[in-house]
Amino acid sequence: MFSFFKRNYSDKYYQGDKPTNFSYLINDYADYGGLNLSYGLTNKLTAQISFGYFTAKVENFDIPVVGQQQFSAQGLADAELFLKYNFFNSKNKVFSFTASGGAKIPTGPYKLTNGNVQMSRDVQPGTGAYSGIFILYTQIKPFKNKDYSILINSRTDFNAPNPDGFQYGTGNTNSIGTLIKLNKEFSIIAMIRNENRDCDRIHNVGMFSSSSLRFFASPGLSLSLKNNLAFSLYGDIPVFQKYAGTKLASKYAFSFSVSKVFELHEKHEPESK
Repeated sequence: MFSFFKRNYSDKYYQGDKPTNFSYLINDYADYGGLNLSYGLTNKLTAQISFGYFTAKVENFDIPVVGQQQFSAQGLADAELFLKYNFFNSKNKVFSFTASGGAKIPTGPYKLTNGNVQMSRDVQPGTGAYSGIFILYTQIKPFKNKDYSILINSRTDFNAPNPDGFQYGTGNTNSIGTLIKLNKEFSIIAMIRNENRDCDRIHNVGMFSSSSLRFFASPGLSLSLKNNLAFSLYGDIPVFQKYAGTKLASKYAFSFSVSKVFELHEKHEPESK
């Protein structure tokens, strides 16, 4: 079981890879809580379901003549279903390779209104569209100390159009990270993440200014306790952002997570002699 809370915040527009004085939104932010449940069907095959809830998705405007306005929404996000299979484990536990395939199910609302006006896509909790998702996981333990490992992940989302004819661009996220142990309980999280997004489409017409390339540093701290219980706190700091047009850029994000492994198999008492 893995649960988390995340806050994203933005208040600055970029044109290409540079900040610009363009002003439309004062800021926007999103608060999201998620829960991932995984169950080992076999030693190699795992089933996973992920779902979450936006407690707030907010846009603050400063519109000439009209003045300051706020649009906000909350609601269930889209759910995700996966099957994950461990294809390879080296005998010396130095290298492992796992792949996961699944789908996003449009469970969240995507046509919430403010009065009689439908709010923008950016504050809708759901997308209204199905997506195919493919993820690769690689773990490398390069030193004799097998407690130290490097984790490399790559996720690609292939999005279908929603009933309104809007199609989010294909998204690809890659990350490389590690845990550096300070002692038995505390570890430092060190990770770099890259996000690539193709342009969105409306009725199959490309909105080319919506594509982007971004890099983030994600430092954090993890606390591991007995009974397979762990707590983590980490941030997202943008180090490079480039947009095909003028877009609201990410300023920061932070997350708090809790994970717990449950041993659900039946434990047999040793036979008495």
